[in-house]
Amino acid sequence: MTAAALPGMQLAPILFASATLVSTGFGGLAAVRFRDRLHLLLGFSSGAVLAVALFDILPEIFELPGGASYMPLAGLGFLAFFGLERYTAMHRAREHEHALTAHEQELGALSAAGLTFHSFLDGIAIGAGFQSSMQVGVLIALGIIAHDLSDGLNTVTVMLAHGNSVGRARLWLILDMIAPVLGACATLLVPLSGVLPWMLAFFAGSFLYIGASDLLPEAKEHDSPLVAVAMAVGMLVIFLTSRMLQMV
Repeated sequence: MTAAALPGMQLAPILFASATLVSTGFGGLAAVRFRDRLHLLLGFSSGAVLAVALFDILPEIFELPGGASYMPLAGLGFLAFFGLERYTAMHRAREHEHALTAHEQELGALSAAGLTFHSFLDGIAIGAGFQSSMQVGVLIALGIIAHDLSDGLNTVTVMLAHGNSVGRARLWLILDMIAPVLGACATLLVPLSGVLPWMLAFFAGSFLYIGASDLLPEAKEHDSPLVAVAMAVGMLVIFLTSRMLQMV
């Protein structure tokens, strides 16, 4: 029985998506106050996100009839999030080439909008996970809560780097915090049963990209062996959580 069919489970995606508010908000705060410690948090997040894809979403897909046929969507998810990250990174680098102008500030806002759209997709991933099963929903949500630290960090960083005010950066941070909740709400309005395996495969690919190509390189900017330890701890936490949920 899927999570969507269980009485009272309709609120679970909203509750877990709401928990991302704290993670995203802390990431935005850390961008200003705790940047020297972020490599450990990003290492943990990288391990957690990779573990969700490897230990839960992909095995769930392969248990479905014809599971291997959904793998092209995993590749598409990887490429889609690569394109979205390249878009924001391209604008993020512009301040090194030109003087900061009003146009540059708008480019910063466009980059923040891309990150906010990414967060909206995160909310859809949480909702899709809970429509698959309680275990998948919880683990996807935990992975997103972990990596939303980076989303909050990047939203504030890209706004300030393009010459925007702290107040405007906070506004986009708030929008980024709300976006996953809106995405989760959208999945309650639209049944996903017909496309659920495709969506899970897409988000598996996106998690692999986020963990290996986005969070981990940011963490490795600090030459510290503790990054590998933090990554291993992140993977272990998700693995143990997955095993415990299977016993419930």
